[in-house]
Amino acid sequence: MSRTEYQILRLLATGPKDFWQLISKQDTSIKEFAQELKNLCRRGVIKKENGLFELNREKIDRKINKYFESCCRVCGDGIDFTRDFKTLLNNFEKAVEKRPLPREEYDQGFMRIEDTVKRAIFMYERADVEKKNIFILGDDDLLSLAIGLMGFANLVTVAEVDERIVDFIRKRAKDLGISSIRTVNYNALNELPFNLCGQYDTFVTDPVETLPGLKIFIARCMKSLKGAGSSGYFGLTHLEASLKKWWEIEKFLLNCSFVITDILRDFSLYPEDENRWEKFYQSYRLIKEIPDVGLPGVDWYRSSFFRIEAVNEINFLQLPLLSFSEELYLDDETWATPHS
Repeated sequence: MSRTEYQILRLLATGPKDFWQLISKQDTSIKEFAQELKNLCRRGVIKKENGLFELNREKIDRKINKYFESCCRVCGDGIDFTRDFKTLLNNFEKAVEKRPLPREEYDQGFMRIEDTVKRAIFMYERADVEKKNIFILGDDDLLSLAIGLMGFANLVTVAEVDERIVDFIRKRAKDLGISSIRTVNYNALNELPFNLCGQYDTFVTDPVETLPGLKIFIARCMKSLKGAGSSGYFGLTHLEASLKKWWEIEKFLLNCSFVITDILRDFSLYPEDENRWEKFYQSYRLIKEIPDVGLPGVDWYRSSFFRIEAVNEINFLQLPLLSFSEELYLDDETWATPHS
C-alpha cells in the first residue's frame, strides 16, 4: 500500500469525505493524488456517491485505522500572538483591508492574514529583519506591510509585476507612516535591475512552481543579496511540486552555494473565501481531470516555508530562457494554476 493510498483510506475511515477534504490532508502533488484516487475507485476500494468518497469495506483486506488530528491545539506552530505580537496582527489586519483581489494572468493568491504575520515573526526570530535590507519579489501577501509595521527593518523593497499591488503598498505605507518601504514595478522574466543587485541581506518570494519558474524567481532574488551569510525565504507546495521537483530545487540551491536551514511544513494556508477564486477553477487542470468535484468547502491549498542561507560566495548559474509567460506558469504538475 502506497503512502498516499494509506492517507486516503485512513481519512475515509472516519467517514465520507469530499475531494477537497481529502486533498487537504495528504502530501503528494495534485497529479499524483488524482491518479491514486482514480486507481482506488477503479479497484472498487472506494466509491463515490453524491459527491462524497467513502470506503468499500468489502474490498479492503486489512484493518484501516482512523485518522486522528495530531497538531497541538495549544502551541500550534510555535507562534504566540497573545504576547508581543497581538498588536502587530491587529494592525496588519486593518492595513490590508480592501486589498486587490488575485488575477488569473499572474497566478495570484494570498495566504491568511495570520500566516503572513507568522512569516514576519519567524524571520524576525531568525535575525533576518532587524536592521536588515529586505528584498521581496512578488507581494500579493503584503508581507512588506507586516514587516514595515514591526518598525525593525532598515529597508524593504518590493519588486512586483502587478501595478495594483505596487500602488496599494505605496499608498498604505504612506498612510501608516512606514518610511522603510520602497516599491518597483518589475517582471521576473527580465534581469534584475542593476541598482537592486547586491544590496540586500534577506529575500522573500513565493515563486511560480514550474521548475524553470522556481529557478528564475529564486535566482533573481539571489542576485539581490550581498553574499555569504545572506538569507532567503520562499514558499513551496507539494501540491504542484512533486518530490522530484523538490529534489531538483535542492540541487539547484546547493550548486548556488546555499544550504536549507529550515522547512516549516504547511506553514501558510490560502483562504478560499477571501481570494474569491471561484472563476479560476473553471480553467484548472484539476477540474478537467477530476470533474464533478464541485467547489471546495475547506481551505485546502497550503505551502511550506523554506529558509536558506549562503555559506560561500554565491554561484550564479545559467538560467532557462523563456520566450513567453506561459512557460513560466504551466507544466505537467500545475493542476491548480489557471490555464488559458
